[in-house]
Amino acid sequence: MLVRDTALDVTTSRYLVDRIHSTANVTVRPRSRLAGVEGNGWLRAVSVVDDATGEKYTLETEALFVCIGGVPRCEWAVEMGLPRDRSGYVLTGSDLGSSARDPARWPLARHPFPLETIVPGLFAAGDVRHGSTKRISAAIGEGAMSLALVQHHLDRTRL
Repeated sequence: MLVRDTALDVTTSRYLVDRIHSTANVTVRPRSRLAGVEGNGWLRAVSVVDDATGEKYTLETEALFVCIGGVPRCEWAVEMGLPRDRSGYVLTGSDLGSSARDPARWPLARHPFPLETIVPGLFAAGDVRHGSTKRISAAIGEGAMSLALVQHHLDRTRL
């Protein structure tokens, strides 16, 4: 397991860290990052860089799972003027609070739909959204819900 930070427990729950460290066939490599993948039609190996030493090495593998972490990468939301919480997650629906009651920010007569941002018709789903459970199954469900809400929004705003 490659961990970009100095240790796995910097950003991961203690119970999960303990479980990972107690699993015999898992080796945790802190301050390491994926540099490339190798194969011809299927994965055969990954290239890894040890950021502590600068060493680059190859590990043979047939599978790869990427978890990018729990820090929201929502800088784009700032550029769009979307409200975010203190941790940087995008606010949606009822979490918009007073922003959704300000006609200068929310131009529609209706309240924002549950996953709708302060921009009518723009929805946020999954890990970037404030209050999400940060699990893949929840993100998939929110993505599906967003599609239904987009259709509902379009039905209400058509001329």
